[in-house]
Amino acid sequence: MYSRISSVFSYSQPKQYEMFNQVLLILKLFGVVFRQATSHLQDLVSSFIHRQTYKPGTNPKNIVVVGASFAGYNAAKTLVNCIPSGYRVIVIERNSHFQFTWVLPRFSVVDGHDMKAFVPYAPYLRAPSGSYSWIQDTVEEISPSEEGSGQGQVRLSSGETIDYEYLLLATGSMAALPSRVGYVDKEDGTRALRVQQEKIALSRDIVVIGGGPAGVEIAADAKDRYPDKNVTLIHSRQTLLNDGFGMKIHEVLSKALSGLGVDLIMGEKPAIPSSDTGHIELSDRSIHFDCLIKCIGQKPNISLVKFASAFSKSGYIRVKPSLQLDDERYTRIYVAGDVIDAGDIKNGRSSMQQGQIAAKNIVHSIRGRKQIQYQQKWWEGLTKLTMGLSKSAAYISDGSAELVISSSSNVDLDSKRVWKFLGATPYVDPTAKIQG
Repeated sequence: MYSRISSVFSYSQPKQYEMFNQVLLILKLFGVVFRQATSHLQDLVSSFIHRQTYKPGTNPKNIVVVGASFAGYNAAKTLVNCIPSGYRVIVIERNSHFQFTWVLPRFSVVDGHDMKAFVPYAPYLRAPSGSYSWIQDTVEEISPSEEGSGQGQVRLSSGETIDYEYLLLATGSMAALPSRVGYVDKEDGTRALRVQQEKIALSRDIVVIGGGPAGVEIAADAKDRYPDKNVTLIHSRQTLLNDGFGMKIHEVLSKALSGLGVDLIMGEKPAIPSSDTGHIELSDRSIHFDCLIKCIGQKPNISLVKFASAFSKSGYIRVKPSLQLDDERYTRIYVAGDVIDAGDIKNGRSSMQQGQIAAKNIVHSIRGRKQIQYQQKWWEGLTKLTMGLSKSAAYISDGSAELVISSSSNVDLDSKRVWKFLGATPYVDPTAKIQG
């Protein structure tokens, strides 16, 4: 195990401020860790007390959570451990398992680990009896009441309808491998990963379109796993990743990709062929491919909110700082995760933070308390990216300084630790019905 820390600052900054800003950023990180640990301990105590006092009642009011990825799952956990007696949480999730998206680029290349990307639901909630129920289904329509503040009904694909007093939407974003699985059941998802592994293994010329996190990782992994293959990464911008990242991480990743032998092409936005084999036409050349991996086109899943007029120009759902839907008619509808317009950071850490705050605000609304105001924090952007099968780089910036920490990594990207964090036993997958 090795570690290397690099820092970079605005080129206009005097040299003497560099060390000060580096130390300040590290101290701020320690402060965040301390506050998070303190908050976690407080939540544990509150949850223990809640389990002793909570009573669902004979006809509890429903708080419906739609979607149980990072935002929705964490929101559900928060809710079931703090809702007042007389309320219950109903989680509606279409997927059979929690899909651990961070590992999908790696498991699209390396075989033997694909099952680890699908974590059994339920243990993470650690809820008092009767506080929630879990439905594996798809919400087809939301029908808010024309009276009141947004209470209404959801209709499932099974035909069942469920009344809600509060609604929390965490529908995430849509994409295909290696960013998202695109399948509901674990069996179909693992099969899709194995198909992608085989395509890469049998190919000679691999072209990856899109230099975001998934594109960078799968290009590096493919070249590291198969050094004799030609791997090309094409990105439309002059720097890798997106606006939430600085120049230093671009430099570190570019050097790592070049060192592996990946052909990195920047500033090109070619037409995307629909065939499995062919050529990509660039401004100065044509590149042959027999494996095309598209890491572009990720879109927020906003179809359920067609009843409201709360969309940003970029296609995301607008929310108030309280994470309520930005429509005064629906004050009991909250939204969290990748689907909302709340800043440049779109990752699991930010989604979990939003889910927790939205959940707490629902409880605050029930109790008549002031809403918590969410504002995206710099530390939510902490991101870890792989640079081949054995190296990774963690990136953080507070707007004044950037910090890149390079380290070694294992092949399954600490999947066991994530399973344990989600309350599951690695890698045991019970099939018992989920019920609180």
